[in-house]
Amino acid sequence: MNLTGLPLLVLLMVLTVAVFAAAVRFWPRFAGRGSRALTGRIGALVLTQLLLLATALAAANNYFGFYTSWRALAAVATGRYSAPAPAPLGADITVNSHSSLPIAGGAEPAQGGRLDDVTVHGRLTGLSAHALIYLPPQYFQSGFSNTLFPVAIVSSGYPGDVTKLVTLLRYPARLVDGIRAGQDKPMVLVMMSPMIIPGRDTECTDVAGGGPRAGEFWSVDVTTAVERAYRVSRRASGWGLVGDSTGGYCALKLAMLDSDRFSAAASLSGYFDALQDSTTGDLYGGDPVFRQHNDLLWRIEHLPAPPIAALLTTSRTGESNYAPTLRFVRDAKPPMRVSTLIRASGGHNFNTWNAEVPAALQWLSTHLVPASAGS
Repeated sequence: MNLTGLPLLVLLMVLTVAVFAAAVRFWPRFAGRGSRALTGRIGALVLTQLLLLATALAAANNYFGFYTSWRALAAVATGRYSAPAPAPLGADITVNSHSSLPIAGGAEPAQGGRLDDVTVHGRLTGLSAHALIYLPPQYFQSGFSNTLFPVAIVSSGYPGDVTKLVTLLRYPARLVDGIRAGQDKPMVLVMMSPMIIPGRDTECTDVAGGGPRAGEFWSVDVTTAVERAYRVSRRASGWGLVGDSTGGYCALKLAMLDSDRFSAAASLSGYFDALQDSTTGDLYGGDPVFRQHNDLLWRIEHLPAPPIAALLTTSRTGESNYAPTLRFVRDAKPPMRVSTLIRASGGHNFNTWNAEVPAALQWLSTHLVPASAGS
């Protein structure tokens, strides 16, 4: 039984109600003063409270998509991360299924686009990851048959459920709305979670000491696989990234480190420092220089600025990245171009990101450039 979805949540709700009803029904039997009655009262209260807590946690996980599998949850709890399964030889992308969006005209790809559920296999790194790839309506229209579409890699926060990028933040539906309103340009969305190793937060880093090369997977394997499988641009000017929280840090870092692959990055409530905690494990092998090079505030102050465009979002109250964002903007210099979206108040949550996604898509539309087949 999966961690997300109705079956587990319904089971926990039924158990909670059943145990509560049983506690009410048999409570008079625990009314005595002996140790047996006392143990019964304590057991009934503890069991009811535990089931209530489990139901609440399951409901929150089902809504926000923190952990999508027991394997990922166990890895976080134990700190033991399993090695990734080797990618199939010669494979780039395995298409698991196709689906449409629940929007007007969504059943027809030329009207509502198409959502591909895929597994991306990294030839260089050996890593594999689940992704949802959205192809806009224009991808299926004859007037765009020679167009190589720009691509935005969309990343959730950690741990993240990639389906929430479709159902909760509604990236594809909002892109279609923007295209129909003349505010957005057609682009392909490659939606992924930063948790490509079950339970582990790699921070999109090539982990030291022979660890998973997550940075290379995002920058090289993913872009190469999508270019081989779909009609998309092969130029940096046609590739960008957007994400929230950890996804925002990854978006900005990958663009700064690999400007030959990406030309634009939108960081929604993203942080800038080289995070390392119990969920990441040892990312940098104790190397302070390696850690500095993953600290974006240090990079923008001490290293030449990359030739990319960046959009940074924050709020004056409610978000911890406000002061670091201003510092980054202060230290940024040409050829890097930095734009900001600063709200009066907000928070590190989906309400804030929901308000910022349309602006991020419009911003990407102005910075990502399509190409022509054969050019």
